[in-house]
Amino acid sequence: MFKKKILISVLAGSTACLSFAKDNGLTYTYVGVGHLIGEVFDVDFAGFGISGSAAINASIFVIGQYSSLTSDDEFDLGFGADDIEVTQINFGLGFHTPIATNVDLVASLSYVDVKIESFGITEDGNGYLVNAGVRGKPTDVLEFGASINYADIEDEGETSYGISARYFAAPQTSLGLGYESADDVDTISFDLRVDI
Repeated sequence: MFKKKILISVLAGSTACLSFAKDNGLTYTYVGVGHLIGEVFDVDFAGFGISGSAAINASIFVIGQYSSLTSDDEFDLGFGADDIEVTQINFGLGFHTPIATNVDLVASLSYVDVKIESFGITEDGNGYLVNAGVRGKPTDVLEFGASINYADIEDEGETSYGISARYFAAPQTSLGLGYESADDVDTISFDLRVDI
């Protein structure tokens, strides 16, 4: 039960580096790599994520992400202490539609597989992740986003919210900063994205 809560919490808080994937200046075909830091149950975690998106048509895109997080310190589970490693893979479909000039409503549904390792024991969980939010690009060099996310792993759920900002150093290359929060987790992501 405790490990399942960690699985859900880390998942709910690790979606910030997903920049929902060109219309009205917003790109839905890209690849990106990011650094993640966060706190789960007052324990610090850090790691990296790789993400991508590809537009299928004017409104539909596919998304995918891999991330790996490791606790900065050993985690005491009551019978000793050890690092915790969490890996996550998700892929799915998304939909976007304009709601104002340079602003899109975006939603996605992804299948998720999460694995946690500690004390030589591995626990797997899978489920789904739902995201809904908005993205806007008010200028050629700035993009902003906000989302509400729901993760369900092995029939246990967690809701989180996220905000992000992106600066375009070049027309197709941008640096992003994201923050996501759920009940027992807060994460910050820094990423580099290349639009294709």
